[in-house]
Amino acid sequence: MRQILAEPSGTWRYILLGFLLVVCSIMLYKLIFNYKVLKIGYDQIHVYYPFRFFKSVQEISELGAWQETIIHTNKTEYKQLKLVFINKGYVKISNQENSDYDKVYKYIKKKAPKKEVKE
Repeated sequence: MRQILAEPSGTWRYILLGFLLVVCSIMLYKLIFNYKVLKIGYDQIHVYYPFRFFKSVQEISELGAWQETIIHTNKTEYKQLKLVFINKGYVKISNQENSDYDKVYKYIKKKAPKKEVKE
């Protein structure tokens, strides 16, 4: 690596290396800081972002609206559940990221059926 960068025309390689470093850093930042842990039960939704050191506990009664979006692809079905809270933002989960997506959907549908937003 040092030999390649030591050539007289190596400045473009430094530029390329710097660009790749910036792109990889941004992607790693988005991946790590968007990781979340959801715990749902006892009429509460716990949202924990371990790398941000942020924890939020919301009651089901504070749920403003929720919506399930289904997208059909060639071979699979992508589902996304968006929970919007009255006072503190929203949380999105999908069936590809969450192994218990169906349990979460059934629980929310049972506890807050009137707050569902139809497409």
